[in-house]
Amino acid sequence: MSERFQKAFIPAREFIESWDKEIYELTNLDFFIYQLINYLANQIEKRFFIRERRDSKLLLDFDQLGTLCFNIGDAFEFFLQENCLGSCPLNCPRDLNAHFDAEKIQLEEKIRRNIFLLQSFMSGQLEKEQCLRIDLMNYVILDTLIQFYNESFQYELNDDDIAMLELAEFIEDEIIDFIRIEGQTFLQHPFKPSLEYFEELLQTEADQQNQNEWYEDGNIWEDEQRTEEWHNPVASIQEVFQKYYANDRYNPPEYNGALIHDSKFLKKYLMDSAHISDISEFNADHLAEFFSIWLVREFVLADEKQIPFIFRATARFITYLFQFYHINLKKDFLQFYEKTKLDLPRVVKALNIYISQYDLFGAILSSDKFVENQRIGYFEISNINDRVQRTIDLYDLHLSESLPRIKLDSQAFTHLRCGDILHASLVYKSPQWKIFDIQFIYPNLAKKNYLIF
Repeated sequence: MSERFQKAFIPAREFIESWDKEIYELTNLDFFIYQLINYLANQIEKRFFIRERRDSKLLLDFDQLGTLCFNIGDAFEFFLQENCLGSCPLNCPRDLNAHFDAEKIQLEEKIRRNIFLLQSFMSGQLEKEQCLRIDLMNYVILDTLIQFYNESFQYELNDDDIAMLELAEFIEDEIIDFIRIEGQTFLQHPFKPSLEYFEELLQTEADQQNQNEWYEDGNIWEDEQRTEEWHNPVASIQEVFQKYYANDRYNPPEYNGALIHDSKFLKKYLMDSAHISDISEFNADHLAEFFSIWLVREFVLADEKQIPFIFRATARFITYLFQFYHINLKKDFLQFYEKTKLDLPRVVKALNIYISQYDLFGAILSSDKFVENQRIGYFEISNINDRVQRTIDLYDLHLSESLPRIKLDSQAFTHLRCGDILHASLVYKSPQWKIFDIQFIYPNLAKKNYLIF
């Protein structure tokens, strides 16, 4: 983690709140951009706006400089996602010193035209750094500077303004330098979660704030008492949630109670299903069961589009628990979230499609025919066998037995994936086994510790 900048022009908490992501969604790329914002602001303040530029019309104060660099970081991340880490195979930020030959690389037509235009001004093979510099200037820096000064100061700048070009070239050089220093650490795996990095920064900021408050108050006894309460997790579920609902930082008024509503699902699970009375009993197994089993059952014939909002509310509550009760489930939450963020809404949708199309009356009439040729249990989908005939390979989790080419005659078939767990009954109808009834469909996380078996 870089320590090259001394001032935090944009504190970590402000960055997270402004970045339109929940903290558990932040990635290495986001952390790289956060560092770049503060590094760039420090360099501009210390090395660009030096004495001879103190009268420049472009001079910015602390807050303005932070805003400008935030905007540059925002534009740069968008550019990286859409180009360098997306459609372009050159990977320039990860290997600045490398050369390349555009004729030997499979490129989109737009990118190929730009590179050939650039190559017409150069001799020999191009360096990836040259390519990145030109894109940085054209698609990130100049546009951001012109828009910022126009909106903030009503300056009618254009791309031939000498002062602005000097600032733009300085910013370009600093971004390239920063990529060399920090880029290789975070851009090699840009979409890997960076929760730990941001949590460390948030904790550092909180410690500094507490230390400042302690020195200002001069009351060591009050501080020790407050710390002792923070380390004491004994409290009822009802009490903890009531305090959480009343905390404006975690449930801002502008959400109009939406976060409170979405967090009540977890409260209901803990009290009515897990049957725990004290918050200190809340552990990772409860969280896994909540995500992989309880929410599936809760959302039978309900709108699965609400589930991402429950993820968001739960993440906030987990952070609240750590801060006020020293119960650390953050890593567990992130692990389970990564495993269920796509699968949970999908299996709920599949289950609801199946239920809505299920012929209950016909099933009752025919159920007696299959009593001797029926098996009920939990089956993992091991292979999507034939999408036309709608057959899948199953693995009986009780009997440890493979069952090939099981037919599922339902439109829910298109939403199933390998690893899904079916709580179902099968019947043998010559010449093959067929799924007769599905009670629930669970994401693969439900297998953890055999929670449902």
